[in-house]
Amino acid sequence: MRKHYRLMIPGPIEVSPDVLAHMSDPLTAHYGDRWVEIWRKTVSNLQRVIGTEGDVFPLVGSGHTANDVVMNSLFNPGDRILTLDNGLFGKRLDDLARAFGLDSVVSKKPWGVPFEATDIHEAAAANPGLKAVFMVHGETSTGVANPVHELAAAAREHGMLVLVDTIASVGGEQYLMDAWDIDVTVCASQKALGAPPGLALVAVSDRAWDAMKDRLEPRGFMADLQNLRHFAETQADVHPHPGTMPVNNFVALIRSTDDILEEGLEACWTRHRKVARVVREGVRAMGLEVMAEERAACVNMTVILSEDRFKPVAFSDFMKAEYGMHVGLGLGDYVNRTIRVGHMAHNANLEAVTPFLVGLEQYLRRQGFDVERGACLAGLD
Repeated sequence: MRKHYRLMIPGPIEVSPDVLAHMSDPLTAHYGDRWVEIWRKTVSNLQRVIGTEGDVFPLVGSGHTANDVVMNSLFNPGDRILTLDNGLFGKRLDDLARAFGLDSVVSKKPWGVPFEATDIHEAAAANPGLKAVFMVHGETSTGVANPVHELAAAAREHGMLVLVDTIASVGGEQYLMDAWDIDVTVCASQKALGAPPGLALVAVSDRAWDAMKDRLEPRGFMADLQNLRHFAETQADVHPHPGTMPVNNFVALIRSTDDILEEGLEACWTRHRKVARVVREGVRAMGLEVMAEERAACVNMTVILSEDRFKPVAFSDFMKAEYGMHVGLGLGDYVNRTIRVGHMAHNANLEAVTPFLVGLEQYLRRQGFDVERGACLAGLD
């Protein structure tokens, strides 16, 4: 029998048994009364979690799929947009924009350093004609949560549409799409929303719909938000999406978002903040450093710099063998220099993070480093 390791990577995350059980529910057709009920409940839950009264479209695929759909639907080749790069996935937004023939102006920060409103103002002053800004909220390569509210306000001063990749943030980090005047939100099911991978989502403001009127010609079918909107409106009572959908993924996502809403968004955000503080304080008490600046550390994950104290691959193997946990290795230039641990959704509790911290302390002590016994628990009240 295959051994299960608790997923402590920054996504996909460990899924609660109640959520996972819905993946083996009897299959339901992707049209008709029952499907419409599932679709509407999914959309309603996502609207509440994201903080929007606007349109939300669940999609089949990963968060990258949703980003593709957004680029395809909003822009014409040659449109000038601003992308914010302070990590692997910020860089990927630039790659994606260029793949669609856009004129991507890149604002860069070192890994671990968040963007500020002044970065938006400076980019806008130096690059006339920016139509939009696309940014990552929770950057899983660094553990940074960019200050989206502040950045969005700055971008709106220059008339830019605001597009936010919240794949690794929504569900744990505070996020208020409408209140923060955000035009497009992209997310996925497998991180802080607490469901299995397989679904992505795009939420669209009225301002973004208006911007789509400038598109020169439709491109694609399933990847065209205007076409998806057409089906959602004209076939709302029987088949609100043009293709076959993974119904059980929807039911699992309903359960996981029900859990978030029953707990309450404020309570959920507070729980994630408290657990993140326990992790970061424990890591620092063992003499290690966190990549993200504290003022912008994401509550859903922590990226730990190994420096010369341990080898990330060896530590990952140790945690699997001794604690039954799968922790993430670094990305990009930090692939052999960091450990990435996810503490979101079903992992945002002491039962999940305490064994991780104890395992890290034990591993360091076995390597001969002078770590005070119990230092890993310095963040506990």
